[in-house]
Amino acid sequence: MITQGDYATRFGERLGFVPRSFSRTKLNSIWLHAVSVGEVISAVPLIKHIRKEEPGIALYLSVSTVAGRRAAEREAESLVDGVFYAPVDYVSCVRRTIRALRPALLIVLETEIWPNLYAEIKRAGASLAIVNARISNRTWGRYRTLRFFFRPVLQLADVIYTQSATDYGRYRKLGVLEHKLQVEANLKYDAATSMASADIPRFGAGRVWIAASTVGPNERGSLEKHAIDEDEIVIRAFQSLASEFPDLLLILAPRQPARFDAVARKLERESIPFLRRTDMKLRSLPPLQLPGVLLLDTLGELASAYRQADVVFVGGSIAPRGGHNIIEPAAAGAPVVVGPNMQNFEAITSEFLQARALLQIQSESELVPTLRGLLADRTNARQLGEFAQRVVEARRGVAQRLAPVLFDLYFRGRYRVPRNPLSIAILRALASLWRVGSEWKRGSGTRYATSVPALAVPVVSIGGITIGGSGKTPLAIYLASQLVHRGYTPAILTRGYRRRSPAENVVLAAGAKAPASLTGDEAQIFLRSAVAPIGIGRNRYDTARVLLERFPATDILLLDDGFQHARLRRDIDIVVIDGLDPLGGGELVPLGRLREPLSSLRRASAFVVTRAESSLRFRAICELLREHNAAAPIFRTRLIARTWRDAQTGQPVDIANQRVAAFCGLGNPQNFWHTLESLGLHVVFRWAFGDHHTYRPVELKYVAQQAILHGAQVLVTTEKDRMNFPPNLSAGALPLAIAWLEIELEVQDSAGFFTFLESTLRRRPAA
Repeated sequence: MITQGDYATRFGERLGFVPRSFSRTKLNSIWLHAVSVGEVISAVPLIKHIRKEEPGIALYLSVSTVAGRRAAEREAESLVDGVFYAPVDYVSCVRRTIRALRPALLIVLETEIWPNLYAEIKRAGASLAIVNARISNRTWGRYRTLRFFFRPVLQLADVIYTQSATDYGRYRKLGVLEHKLQVEANLKYDAATSMASADIPRFGAGRVWIAASTVGPNERGSLEKHAIDEDEIVIRAFQSLASEFPDLLLILAPRQPARFDAVARKLERESIPFLRRTDMKLRSLPPLQLPGVLLLDTLGELASAYRQADVVFVGGSIAPRGGHNIIEPAAAGAPVVVGPNMQNFEAITSEFLQARALLQIQSESELVPTLRGLLADRTNARQLGEFAQRVVEARRGVAQRLAPVLFDLYFRGRYRVPRNPLSIAILRALASLWRVGSEWKRGSGTRYATSVPALAVPVVSIGGITIGGSGKTPLAIYLASQLVHRGYTPAILTRGYRRRSPAENVVLAAGAKAPASLTGDEAQIFLRSAVAPIGIGRNRYDTARVLLERFPATDILLLDDGFQHARLRRDIDIVVIDGLDPLGGGELVPLGRLREPLSSLRRASAFVVTRAESSLRFRAICELLREHNAAAPIFRTRLIARTWRDAQTGQPVDIANQRVAAFCGLGNPQNFWHTLESLGLHVVFRWAFGDHHTYRPVELKYVAQQAILHGAQVLVTTEKDRMNFPPNLSAGALPLAIAWLEIELEVQDSAGFFTFLESTLRRRPAA
């Protein structure tokens, strides 16, 4: 920062003070860290793939260098929710950043090993992946000497994808466990696309030579001090070749913008005809005299110029800079020449050399004869370019192959608010009490269930393993309606949570009118669906007997939210999994959202995953579930948003193109926010109440007033919340209208689902 003023810009971000808008991001974001330009370019195809599969996930990209920041803003700013400087590796700075981003996954590109960052990410509950991992020959000695330090740090990573077998071996020697390591092609192969040619004229040239990313003496990033000036080497080579190839155009692209003027002065001094690319854009100029030089003193055009090249020399390779990326010219089918110093791209260089798709010279003296041979023998040059293009094509698809693993890590990681040791100890003790109490309750309930006779009709439970909504109620309605369609006569059993009636058992016909105080809010939704009679009571066995007496034609019972209800024997246990938080953070209440340990998933007969729109999300969740139950079939649903209805009249309303304020009383309000985002609504304000919240008029008025202050035009909520509105809320009592969303769920593989259901029921022993 002292020696280069541009590092002072946004220095607060390096201390963890990211923009305030980041703090309002959705829970469980993905944070990608790419140190500089090369890593940023590598990250772009991965970001695009993640964004395509899961557009609702917040993505953040951090960098370390000023050049990396410029590249990120140019290449990725439209793809991510924010670009920022990574925090320096002090605990306080790292924690501030993590609290703002609330990530479920950190993806680190290449060789960025920061002990505090890694430790704090794991402490916050997020997963950690290192991709494109490499350790160069130059740095391997230091890593090996300090392996006692790096071993525990690298063990924090959940997975490490190395660029080559050599890198794989080095990470193994540093102590990384074998099951965490895998070799994968470089993401740069995905990043290099064969772009359309830029609007750079050839000036009638018969041959075009591009000298790309040339470096000067002691340029920043060099492996050692040196006096080599690659621009002078290129200029001398051009002068040697110009007499043999009078139609030659050299496109010279220095790596550092600060050197553009110096290179222009060198061309003037040598009396070489040249034009600056920036001058061409500002005013009309006479045609360039050939042989001549086009000085590419712009940023972002080099990759698109490769399509015009008959040969490309990639700089930073004669000077001890470590080389530059050769994949972009190779993707364009250009024959590529490099010098001996390719340490930064060892694995890539080795792959190209093995495929005879690259020419590597060992000294400056070999440059002119090598270029002469390629410019003269076009057949050989074309074949070299074709080989190079094949290498790139064969290794593309890295982002697509990595995505399933990264999504699996994403769903395993759940951001949790860092707590102090005392609060953790208290919450862990409470979670232990919850576990003991729930096991005792289920244990006694199980003994009770085995001591009572089975009901005369089969029972299908629709339950969950986490607190909060996962879609059990709409799934029960869907299942009931489909059973009716198939000729069954189903009925629904529900607890009637928070109902205010002393009656032990309430049995109502489909579509019956009853106050929410008698039934509870979720039972009201069942009633309004009018697909089946319902029975409401704490002891669902007793309730079922009453229901069967009143509705003797019932031939199947659907037990709502029954996975933990051990007093009623059931034939099928369907467990509904929330695709946005499938395992409830992996911890019991109150540390997490689990009602019981994950081992209880062994009891499940089948799983139904909700809110898993993308195939990658669904596949990752299936992998998680298979670890706890290898036999139960897994299905998924699709959400169908039917219409918005006015809370007063129940009539359909149109809220498209309006600014909305959302509120709900759900166990997991994030699900409702996610639904609103998927519908493309412009949400300006959100308010979450407790689960099954009973609203008072004063609360609704206050929410409406706050919504107006945020510019909202209408309030939106869920059907369940509408059931908990005060009965005397009249039209005009609020400054804003309220609309609730009518939704339906349907199982995507409905044929397979009902085949499983009916075949299981046919095996039921007679009562």
